Amino acid sequence: MNNKRYFVSIVLGAAFLLLAACSPKTVVPLNYALVTANAGSCGNPINVLVFKDMRESRSIGRDSNGNLLQPGSDVADWVGWSLYEELNAAGCNVKYRSMRQTDNVPVVTGEVLDVRMTPTGNTTWKGVVKIHVAVEREGVADPGETFMSEVEKPVVFGVSSREDILSEALQGIMEQVVPKVMGQLQ
Repeated sequence: MNNKRYFVSIVLGAAFLLLAACSPKTVVPLNYALVTANAGSCGNPINVLVFKDMRESRSIGRDSNGNLLQPGSDVADWVGWSLYEELNAAGCNVKYRSMRQTDNVPVVTGEVLDVRMTPTGNTTWKGVVKIHVAVEREGVADPGETFMSEVEKPVVFGVSSREDILSEALQGIMEQVVPKVMGQLQ
């Protein structure tokens, strides 16, 4: 009797594993790796305010079968936290804030305008990230600037992934944003 239960458990476990392996991979983890080398210091403290997600859809695209791709975490937080990490790595005295403070410290604000994955071939994907960033000093906000980065490359199992493409696209933006923000703080 115990052998029969054991056998049924193994068969059911294998069936669930097979179903999981065949299900569409519709969640794309949002990862990030730093690109900014230590560039000195911003001079003054700075706050990065949590970015706003201004995208029309909460999904980040569709796969080649038409399934919606969902981000593995909050997109606006992924972008804002990545900027915080980049400024910190660049030598800035930076804090990540969920709300404005009354400490008269410059504030970096931002909006996520687009984050999208699109299949462009059998194994090729394109990732797009577009954001708007502004710096406020002494209560005065500059009009800000819009930044966009696109990366298209093949996804090879075990070598690269869709999340790598989005991470690279965000790195492309950070390479543009960090020097601009640091320049406005001098």
